[in-house]
Amino acid sequence: MSPRLIITCMAAPLILAMAMARAEDTPSAPQVQQVIKLPLKVKPVVAAPTTPMPASSGAMQAAPAAAGKMAPAQGKSMPQAAPEAMAPGVTMGQPPARDLSQPSPEVRAPGTKPRTAHRAKSRKTKMAHGGAKTMGEAAQVKDVVSSILKANSVAISKHNPGYLAKLGDRAMPKATVVTCSSPGGQLGMSGGDADLFVISNMGNQLATSEGSVEYGVRHLHTPLLMFVSHTGCGAIKAAAGDYSNMEPSIQKELDSIEIPKGIDATNGALININNQVEGAILKFSGEVEAGKLAVLGGYYDYNNDLKQGRGRLVITNINGETDPARIRELSSSGRYFHYGFMGR
Repeated sequence: MSPRLIITCMAAPLILAMAMARAEDTPSAPQVQQVIKLPLKVKPVVAAPTTPMPASSGAMQAAPAAAGKMAPAQGKSMPQAAPEAMAPGVTMGQPPARDLSQPSPEVRAPGTKPRTAHRAKSRKTKMAHGGAKTMGEAAQVKDVVSSILKANSVAISKHNPGYLAKLGDRAMPKATVVTCSSPGGQLGMSGGDADLFVISNMGNQLATSEGSVEYGVRHLHTPLLMFVSHTGCGAIKAAAGDYSNMEPSIQKELDSIEIPKGIDATNGALININNQVEGAILKFSGEVEAGKLAVLGGYYDYNNDLKQGRGRLVITNINGETDPARIRELSSSGRYFHYGFMGR
């Protein structure tokens, strides 16, 4: 081999190496890459608006293909850009106010209509209603008290001081009358200021006012004991129905009204009158047998059910006698001490 060829073969690798080194030192043409910047924090309600990236020389900054190689070659550290703020460009409005105590109108079962949220009543409204009710009751009490005092003044003006002084002495009434507490059980029940010893209770009963009745018969020595009912008595209606949901004290008083369940108010009242008369005759049998006590029953007939006149007090029982014709006969002749069960 010739010396020239040998030198050429040895120089070829060296030339190739120098060419490769020169190629590495020569900067390549910049490659344009698109950088996608991701938000550091994702906001769930409103997406951040995209803002256009500013153009520099008509293109975006290109990232080097091999950053790790460029850093040692240049010997410089590249400054890190600050993260881009993702604050929204439009100011968010406040959410609409809603009463959280009410169900959301947007939530509903499938197939149902949207629900309208009910507005809770304000405390002022409730207090206003309560105040109006209190004012109404106060006015009612004021009117009633004024009427009672006025009636008392009218009664006093009709009598002289001597008459009024006698009322302060021990009363000597002529009759003990047991009426219903309802105003309907006392219409026209005057009989004079000191002539009646009146006892009122629920259902004009003997059992629930036994002490008062006994005081009138055996201590005031009244010769007449009378039980008076009336049309539409509430106690009779209650006793004929279901009163198990009422207070125990009320149930106790209704228990002693012995009438059939479901009976109408008129017939129930008449049966109750007969039961009271019968009970009184048994309790005061000594006075009855001695002819010192008459026991009667009466009914204020506001609907004219007994055909004796609307609102009239009808005698329905005389010492156990309940036949209307016989009662009319005894009443017209004034034989109130007739006892049919005793044969006289």
